[in-house]
Amino acid sequence: MGSGGSKNSDNLGADANLNRRPSQHELTNPPPISTDLVPCAICSRKFASDRIEKHKVICEKTTAKEREAFDVREQRLDGTEAIKYKDVEPNLNVEKADWKKTHTNMMSAIKEAKKTRPPSAKKQDIEVQIVVK
Repeated sequence: MGSGGSKNSDNLGADANLNRRPSQHELTNPPPISTDLVPCAICSRKFASDRIEKHKVICEKTTAKEREAFDVREQRLDGTEAIKYKDVEPNLNVEKADWKKTHTNMMSAIKEAKKTRPPSAKKQDIEVQIVVK
């Protein structure tokens, strides 16, 4: 049993690439003829000297366009009921309640209520008898 590789072991050398059929990509986009790389004046990327002119044309077109930022909020709201509220600005100047003052008032009200309990609510000594058989 093998590892899924080629059963023809004589193709495993450096000359294995010479016998292979070129891919469609290689046929339509041949590798560069020159090996020296030239930087693009626009984007500073490096390209083969025979490809730099084609790249410069494309690079000028793409860098000339001003692209607006994608608005995720707009896309999420599209088709929902929330779209009518998208331009409403929230009021951030809302006065917050003073929780400490509220707490103090509540505690003093509870203390006052305990002082003026009705007679039925006051503590009474209850006698409990335990009967054992």
